[in-house]
Amino acid sequence: MKVIPFAQAQQRADEVARVLADGGLACFPMRGAYRLAVDARSEAAVERLMHSKRRAKHHPSLVLVADLAGAKGVVEGTGWSTTRRLAERLWPGPLTMVLPPSAHLPGKLKKTLAKATGTVGVRVPDDPFVLQVLRAFGGPILLSSANLEQKPGASSAATVHQRFVRAIDVWVDAGDVTPAPPSTVVAVKDGSWELVRDGAISREAIERASA
Repeated sequence: MKVIPFAQAQQRADEVARVLADGGLACFPMRGAYRLAVDARSEAAVERLMHSKRRAKHHPSLVLVADLAGAKGVVEGTGWSTTRRLAERLWPGPLTMVLPPSAHLPGKLKKTLAKATGTVGVRVPDDPFVLQVLRAFGGPILLSSANLEQKPGASSAATVHQRFVRAIDVWVDAGDVTPAPPSTVVAVKDGSWELVRDGAISREAIERASA
């Protein structure tokens, strides 16, 4: 496992991107917790992430993209007016939009990503390092909290290291991180949206952005 000190993370984002491109498993801090990340387009990499955290496949999936255009191969509805307005006004930021999976996803991958709800969550993060990784990687990244199924500890560097040291190929080590409010999750349809989970962005801000 390669360890990158957080102080060097932005200068070494290309190294993380190369690991992802090679089908590897990365771990880095984002919004108050360590996250496991793999190439969202690779069935083998996605299976590896699920296996590493003993995760049931029925949990909702979160895919990070560099911009709205980057979500086209993952979800449908990127051309809807509601999707465009929310993306233009609230991305990058802690807003997860839940949309139907793209018809261009391979069948097995589509089934894995959308098994929980028939939809996939996508977000453009506002974390500078993660955005650098996304841009260097040039594709969507599947993200999951660095904890075992129904176990806490994703904010503790020691716990994450203990649980995933044999699985992770590259780890951005920031020590223990302070938990942060979750992203706001909205289910988007053509012409409307529905609040799924309260979070860092208020309902009022979403209403203004979508108008």
